[in-house]
Amino acid sequence: MGVTVNARSRASVPASEWRPSAGGSRLSAAREQLWTLALLAGVAVLTFYRLGAGSLWDQDETKYAQVAREILERGDWITLYVNGAPWYVHPPFYMWLTALTGRVAGLSEFTVRFWSGAFSILAVYATVLIGRDLFDPQVGLLAGAIFAVTFHVLVQSRLAVFDTVLLAWMLLAVHAFLRAYQNGRRADYLRFFLYCGLATLTKGPIGLILPGMVAAVFVTCRGSWYRWREVPWVSGIGLYAVVGLSWYALETWLHGRTFTATVFGYYGVGRFFGVVENQAGPWYYYVPILLVGAFPWTAFWPAAAVFHGRRLRSDGSLFVTLWCLLTFAFYSVAGTKLPNYVLPIYPLAAVGVAAWCDVSRRSPRVGWADGISLGFLVVLLGALLWGVGGYLGHLYPQRFHAVGHVLIWPAAALVAGVALVLVLWAAGARLAALAALCAAMAVTWLSVVAWITPVVEAEKPMKPLALEIRTALRPGDRIIGYRFDIYSSLIYYTDHHVDWVDDPTALRGAVCAPGRVFVVSHEDELTRVALPGTRRFAERGGVLVLLKPAEARCVP
Repeated sequence: MGVTVNARSRASVPASEWRPSAGGSRLSAAREQLWTLALLAGVAVLTFYRLGAGSLWDQDETKYAQVAREILERGDWITLYVNGAPWYVHPPFYMWLTALTGRVAGLSEFTVRFWSGAFSILAVYATVLIGRDLFDPQVGLLAGAIFAVTFHVLVQSRLAVFDTVLLAWMLLAVHAFLRAYQNGRRADYLRFFLYCGLATLTKGPIGLILPGMVAAVFVTCRGSWYRWREVPWVSGIGLYAVVGLSWYALETWLHGRTFTATVFGYYGVGRFFGVVENQAGPWYYYVPILLVGAFPWTAFWPAAAVFHGRRLRSDGSLFVTLWCLLTFAFYSVAGTKLPNYVLPIYPLAAVGVAAWCDVSRRSPRVGWADGISLGFLVVLLGALLWGVGGYLGHLYPQRFHAVGHVLIWPAAALVAGVALVLVLWAAGARLAALAALCAAMAVTWLSVVAWITPVVEAEKPMKPLALEIRTALRPGDRIIGYRFDIYSSLIYYTDHHVDWVDDPTALRGAVCAPGRVFVVSHEDELTRVALPGTRRFAERGGVLVLLKPAEARCVP
């Protein structure tokens, strides 16, 4: 739990170093705690409502769930496995949590996704703390609300991946650093190293690199390098090593170069300086990602950027600016790119928008920044509705047109909410307008979960097909995946080892081997290969399952 930084707690820091932003607390401690609890309760509803509805997505959700299952099946909590083979890709923290939950409550869509949702709530709370310490409690609460209903965050919090876990640890590390910078306490520096260690145990050294890089640049900009003498480097690095690096050391001892070359070479250095798993992108890759992902708050980013750019003597404005720019630059320079990499930008951007809104709402008139922001909001709304509608219509044309009347309601809720925002903002009730926008996003998201998610789920083929195979499996049966791109779901939902084949000749040889065989692939792939002795077992959504009975004979 954080404590509001007041004049007394900052007394140990020279005024030339800590430059608080304009404004001050207008909330009593009791009211602040009450509003914080209310915010977190609302976020919990958004996160956990129908969290278990819908099958896991391929490939990450099912892959991480399978890792957790194999932890339980093997009893090996150190070396991770997928499909019976060692998996040297990510550290184990998230899979440990999932396995522990699975041991207690069983593995299901809800239990597999639970920790991602729980840590997204923690990330919201950490955003509140950061906003409060950089500006004031009201900014912190508003930043938490803005971050919680950011489009990309809403999506990410419901996926069984560990990006929200990494984000929560990094935000807590940022908060610890800010507290340490403000008061110089040893305990806060140690908390920084602890949280960076947990972030490293979640997704690798980026858990230290990103917070450490921003902290170093921030201190440099302030000309306060001598402050590093306050840092308990020996105990801090020791704590970080024990928490964040001990698993890596143990795996290196167990598997040697095979582990280090894969984890540190290919998935570490190679991920930044090269392209891993064909996940490349141009230098501007994250521009459209952020435009859509930060909706609806992207509309307020230009005004907030100008606001903070004029106030860089304030520590709050400087830190927000550095965090957003350095994070964007770091991942844009990296060779491997994925949409979720820029997730850390959203919480500090939310703090920046909240600080601008908190100041601008006191102005009696609507200025140029307000007009640009509201106009941009309308444009983004139209682009989002057009893009989502076009995407669903192209991907699921028949289903989309059949249930179009249902899909209208989430869109209508969002349009109505934005219209209300325009009216309230023009009337000068800016805080009410922001509350209305948060509420509109919340209602829209719950509508999406309730009505659109079942439409999408009805078109996903893998879980029902895999469960059909699983029901029919007999001892000694084999499953072969042929040129198949949704392989993790096949492994997880059949709960069976799968052999992967890409060559037609190798496929015929594997099918003609003795025993009963299920072959799974896209239908157009299997129509190009002659597999005598097989028959159709099941088909769904363009995915075909063939069965070769044990008594069938064929020549490779």
